[in-house]
Amino acid sequence: MGKRIDPRIPPRQPVWNIWQGLFLIALVTLIEYPLGWLETPKDLGSMRGILNFIGVGIGDVLVYFSVVWIFMRLIRRPFSDLGFVKPLKRYVVLGLIVGILLFVGIGLLGNVLTNLLGTPAPQSFAIAVKGVSYKWEFGLLTLLGGVIAPIKEEMLFRGLMYPPLRQALGKGKGMLLTGLFFAALHFDIVRFLPLFIGGVVLSWLYERSSSIWPTIVAHGTWNILMALALWVQRY
Repeated sequence: MGKRIDPRIPPRQPVWNIWQGLFLIALVTLIEYPLGWLETPKDLGSMRGILNFIGVGIGDVLVYFSVVWIFMRLIRRPFSDLGFVKPLKRYVVLGLIVGILLFVGIGLLGNVLTNLLGTPAPQSFAIAVKGVSYKWEFGLLTLLGGVIAPIKEEMLFRGLMYPPLRQALGKGKGMLLTGLFFAALHFDIVRFLPLFIGGVVLSWLYERSSSIWPTIVAHGTWNILMALALWVQRY
């Protein structure tokens, strides 16, 4: 009998390449630029500003999903090729643990870098959380940052970009370069190293679990804990 083909996700031989992935990101950027969605959010201390921030965040996710869905249809591949398959329960638990460890570890590293390099400008999400007046606003922001945004980012970085990088460079270099893309596309120099480490860890979890859902759980847990920490610091 011949060697059995490993059916696990992410695919060992994806039919797309990294240049196509970068093209899709550039395409979404061209779509969102004239809409003003790439500009720094304003009035995040007001309800109107926060709701606008949430609306743009949801719109961004919908645009990305639409573009990627059309792309997968054009190359005649299912969304499961991006890792949207049912994971083993132990990897969901591992994702939760990894998310907690990322929050603690990256937070400690961030404090060290802040002492060395100075306090960086706050991210838009942090400003929005600190500017909320009602719990329902915080709930919506947490839903955006802890569920919606992680699904989009994991689809892009782990689902779309990691498989072709692994195919071309191997697992180790693929994880490192995926982490590099993850950090670079956040456009935050001071937080680059923590984001890079986080991106590598999430790529490792994706490889380990053969499903994108544990990485979404980890990423979402990380973001939710950060949001809660910001919320507590308001008082």
